[in-house]
Amino acid sequence: MDRMRWLATGLCVAGAAGALWSLNWFAGQLYPEAKPGKLAYAPADAMPPRVDMAAVQRDWPASLLAPGEGNRLIAYRQDMQGKAPAPAAGAAGAAAAPQADLGTLLTGADANAGKAKAQLCLSCHDLNQGGPNRIGPNLWGVVGRPVATHAGFAYSPAMKEHGGNWSYESLFAFLASPARDVPGTKMSFAGLRRPEDRAAVIKYLATLGNGAPPPPAPKPAARSESAR
Repeated sequence: MDRMRWLATGLCVAGAAGALWSLNWFAGQLYPEAKPGKLAYAPADAMPPRVDMAAVQRDWPASLLAPGEGNRLIAYRQDMQGKAPAPAAGAAGAAAAPQADLGTLLTGADANAGKAKAQLCLSCHDLNQGGPNRIGPNLWGVVGRPVATHAGFAYSPAMKEHGGNWSYESLFAFLASPARDVPGTKMSFAGLRRPEDRAAVIKYLATLGNGAPPPPAPKPAARSESAR
């Protein structure tokens, strides 16, 4: 009798253990648990040695729409944690190339190319003499004009407090990233990344009206470099 009781008890314990193991296995299939520092899935395709994070940010969100791009970015980020960034090819022992000064850029800029680039401005600004204000103020004679002074336009408080004139230097900085240069501005334009494009647009804007001051002269070092 005791043997039968022990046998029944053992079978019950074994059955309960088997049921718990089965439930645990089933739950693991539904909710896989990733090990610390590892992905719960494999990237959709082979990951390149590096990811151009600037390009990802610049083209967001289209940069992650291709199949597997999101997985590759996550895998790259986890792989790079705790690692020093690899130096760019050919950068070892070489100093960064000096950026041309604004005077040099304006000397080599093409006003006609700037006019073509300035077509981006027409969605918000009018460029004609006596033209109306639109989403942004009229830009005729803007080069050299005091900031936030065009008649009839409701400037943001941030722009009113900015002060100064729209000099070549201030326009060059503003067109790179309006929101960064004047935090709180109503201008939602992302900016012109290439310095050459900004210089060309400014050179064209300086032709609108006759009040633009002379452009800054190239720095002596820049003149000697261009003469080589």
